[in-house]
Amino acid sequence: MAASMSRPGGELPAAAVVRVVKLIGGGRALAHHDGATWMIDGALPGERVLARPIRRRRGVIEAALDEVVDDRHPSRLDDPCPHAATCGGCDWPHVDSDSGAGLKAEVAAEATGHAGDLADRLRAAPVVTSPPCYRIRSRLHWDPGAPSVGFFGRRSWRVSRIPDCRILSPGLVARLAGLTDALTACCPERLDVELLEGADGVVAALRPGRRGRSSIPAAWLPGRDRSPDVAGFHRLTTDARLMVGWGRTDVTVDLPIPLSVPMGAFFQGNRHLAAPLFHRTAELIGPGEGPVVDLHAGVGFLAAAARFAGRTAITAVEPHGGAAAAAVRNLPGARVVHGSAEEFLTDADNRPRDVVAIVDPPRSGLTPRLRAQLAAWRPPRIVALGCDPAAWARDTAELLSSGYRLTRLELFDLFPFTHHVEVVSVLELP
Repeated sequence: MAASMSRPGGELPAAAVVRVVKLIGGGRALAHHDGATWMIDGALPGERVLARPIRRRRGVIEAALDEVVDDRHPSRLDDPCPHAATCGGCDWPHVDSDSGAGLKAEVAAEATGHAGDLADRLRAAPVVTSPPCYRIRSRLHWDPGAPSVGFFGRRSWRVSRIPDCRILSPGLVARLAGLTDALTACCPERLDVELLEGADGVVAALRPGRRGRSSIPAAWLPGRDRSPDVAGFHRLTTDARLMVGWGRTDVTVDLPIPLSVPMGAFFQGNRHLAAPLFHRTAELIGPGEGPVVDLHAGVGFLAAAARFAGRTAITAVEPHGGAAAAAVRNLPGARVVHGSAEEFLTDADNRPRDVVAIVDPPRSGLTPRLRAQLAAWRPPRIVALGCDPAAWARDTAELLSSGYRLTRLELFDLFPFTHHVEVVSVLELP
């Protein structure tokens, strides 16, 4: 994209050396220079950096880092990913996951909009960090003109080659070359490619991308003879419904309870932290005789943790058909409901009193209706996960106002080399 764009009153200012004040929600750095506010990709707190303006939006200058002049942050990597200059697969390729744990907590706190005690609690929360090469589930992009399979470049629709990616698992990286060859032979247009790895291999699927056609012809699916060492290859619709091609449609993940994870279903994709998160959730749910209701069950990951904790009366609610079917397989004897949490809670019989409720909503967080339903239901304990700290803080603040206490707060760095972090919390009634 262009490095300069016009603004009212003249062109963008020239590149400038600025002092970074802090990180803000979204992971960018905040600086002030010549009477203007700058938001800079790639800079870290306290550094003096040469920043290059890219555009002005709502009076704020958005800029990219050209050089760290001095006061280099101790969490800055000496050897960032070699693709960092062109690939947009991660926005913090320059941050060491272990020494930069506090930066994750700071960004999470800033994302709350300074929500008082919640922001302070997030800053002080312990962070479980992750090694690199972690993703066993990924959505990549295919560009036949390159030809290349990879992530989009920064601020572009160009697909970047990632032969030695630091966020994909080694098993997925090893299949990229064969996948490129297979798609070159049969896929003439741009589309997305989903990959999912388990203990028993990798399955793949083609999916309509953000640009281009809304459906994918069956003839574009690589056949078994062109398989890049995958156990199955399928197609997905834009809303993640599976259209079966050939071979396996799922993989098995051991946590230590083995879970079937089908293509198209959501799953916590960090191969290093899936098991620690599973065990920690089991501890937070705790043993007992009372029922557990998982309102965003997916394939049954957190509900299985409840079973691991010794709970036997488990209900799992999931709107995605493929995920709900997998939950039935993964949770024998449990009640699995295919539908939304909101519709499920309209029935008073589905709201037991002595219960642990689990919520792990999409990035947008709980819907207003579900927040109101939880406040009215008043389960004694809510184990709440959230991949967006701002949405988590909004939801938590409303539950606190209805009488809950925040008794546990931790962060899991499920997304190294990005500013994202998973919030794990417990809300309880006094």
